[in-house]
Amino acid sequence: MKLFEDINKPATLADSVEECILQYVQQKQLAPGDMLPKEEDIAAQLNVSRHIVREGISGLKTLGVIESRKRKGMFIRNRLNAFEGVRKLASAKLFSKEECRQFMQIRVIMELGMVNYIWKHRTSCDIAELRKIAEQLEVSVIQNEIDFHSKLFSMGGNDIATQFQSILISAFDQHYHLPVKNHNGDTAAHIQICDCLENGTLDDFRTLMEKHFETYNKDKK
Repeated sequence: MKLFEDINKPATLADSVEECILQYVQQKQLAPGDMLPKEEDIAAQLNVSRHIVREGISGLKTLGVIESRKRKGMFIRNRLNAFEGVRKLASAKLFSKEECRQFMQIRVIMELGMVNYIWKHRTSCDIAELRKIAEQLEVSVIQNEIDFHSKLFSMGGNDIATQFQSILISAFDQHYHLPVKNHNGDTAAHIQICDCLENGTLDDFRTLMEKHFETYNKDKK
C-alpha cells in the first residue's frame, strides 16, 4: 500500500520529505494526537535514507507540528502553535529593524481590531490585574508596555491571536524605541485605559486606544 505521493525532486530532499509528510497528514485527515508512520516506512516509501527523513521530520518538529514519544513513535502535536517558527526567529533576534517596525504596525492593527472583543469579555478581575500592571513603577518602560498590552490583548479571548500577538510585541525588545518620554507618562496612559474599561463606554474605549497608538502608526524608520 502506497503511503506517500512521489517525492518532489526539484526541492532539497529534506524539504521534499517535509512536504510529503504534510500532504500525507492532509490526505489522511490526521488530527492532533494521531500517529505518523515510522521513519523506516517513510524512507522506504520515498526511496530516501532515514537520515534524510530525520532532517525532514526535524523541520516539522521545529515548526511545532510533530513530536516524538519515547518507544511509541511520532505523533501530531496535541497543542499546535501556528506561529512556532516565527517565535523562534523572534527569540533569536533574527529580524531586521525594518521587519520589527512592520511587526509593530501589525500588532497595532490587531490590537485595535480586538477592541470590541476586549470590551465584551472584560471582567472586574481582568481590569484589576491590568491596573496592577499599569501601576508597576519598578519595571522598565518597555517591560511595563509589554506586560500591559499582553494582558489587555489576552482579554479578547482569542488564543490564536494572542499567540501571534506575543511574537509581534517582542519587537519591542531589540529594535523599537517606545514613543513615551518617561515612565510616569506611560503609566498615566495605561491607567486611563483601565478607568475607561471600568467606567467608560465602548466608543470611549475605542477612541482612547486609537489615540494611544497614534505614535506607533507613524512611519518610523
